[in-house]
Amino acid sequence: MRLLSTELAAIAGQPLAKVTSINLRDKGITHVEGLSECVKLRKLDLSSNKVETRDALDGLHQTRSLVHVNLANNRLSDMSIVEDMPQISVFNLSNNQLKSISQSVAKCNDLKALILGQNKISKIEYLDGLQNLNTLVVSQNEISKIPEMRLLKELTKISAAHNKISCIPDLTHHPKLKEVRLNDNRIAEVPENIRRCTSLKVIDLGNNKIDSWSSVAPLASIPYLYNLNLKGNPLCEEAGYREKITKMIPSLRVLDGERFDQWFLDHKEKRRQRMANAVVAGEEQVQRQTGDKTVTETTSKSRKRSVDDQQGHTKRSRAFDNNSRDGNSGNSRTNRGSIRGRGIGSNNSERGSGRRTARGNGRSRGSDRGRASGIGRDTGHMRKK
Repeated sequence: MRLLSTELAAIAGQPLAKVTSINLRDKGITHVEGLSECVKLRKLDLSSNKVETRDALDGLHQTRSLVHVNLANNRLSDMSIVEDMPQISVFNLSNNQLKSISQSVAKCNDLKALILGQNKISKIEYLDGLQNLNTLVVSQNEISKIPEMRLLKELTKISAAHNKISCIPDLTHHPKLKEVRLNDNRIAEVPENIRRCTSLKVIDLGNNKIDSWSSVAPLASIPYLYNLNLKGNPLCEEAGYREKITKMIPSLRVLDGERFDQWFLDHKEKRRQRMANAVVAGEEQVQRQTGDKTVTETTSKSRKRSVDDQQGHTKRSRAFDNNSRDGNSGNSRTNRGSIRGRGIGSNNSERGSGRRTARGNGRSRGSDRGRASGIGRDTGHMRKK
């Protein structure tokens, strides 16, 4: 794909005149052309594309603001494109098909990081003028020697692992050097002059040919060396290796990729304890939640039973009240009937008593009359006598 301004604008999603950084990683790009409008572009990522030649990158010289260019994982065999970017600060050309370092790189006075790993470079050259260079990565190439680069006073990191290097160069010319990675080479000993590299903190010499204690003795004089890798060397097979090396270099905190200082171990133990406590607390919380859920379910069931009982009691009370009202109503009717019956009976009784009284009275009157008649008869009889 040819990268034109129209495609670039679509990818950028904003006016090209305002773009300062753009990621074009893995877009299948073969040619870059449409950068003329990117007047503020500072960072460009063209990694993992299909760029093969310098001509395919003609668009890069259209902008003079680029300071960070990533062309890793392409198919470039020539790095002369760098001469079109004299202002560049970070240049990544790792994993291409480079066989040499271009002389054009010497013009990049502002270059701070040059990354050329995973190529076929056999010689380090043209770097003496890069006085601002602080990072040099040439790992996984075919380099057999690192030259003295006396003018690189700002250099803080050199990575030349996986090459054919047999000796460590004089590093005393780099007073700010902190990290050296020379693992997977052919190095048999550490030079005496490394004692003067007092800024060194990290040295990786793993998978080399170091086989004696005298070969690493100069490392004991580096005051701030805290990370050392010797793993894969014959020396590591000797009995008591770890104890001896840590005693020889008391500043060490990391040996062969394993950190062992007491502060770290204490911190690690505290962190492990915190994690264990967190796991226990999590389990307890789950148990509480489960218990709360059980209690909640039990409470809900109890409440439901209570409500049901209350509803049942209410229903029974209502039924009882209804039955009571029905019973009272029947009793009232019964009482009223009884009263009416008693009233009727009383009246009848009264009537009967009246009749009996009347009859009795009649009889009484008749008796009285009879007695009166008898008396009268007696009186008259007595008069006759």
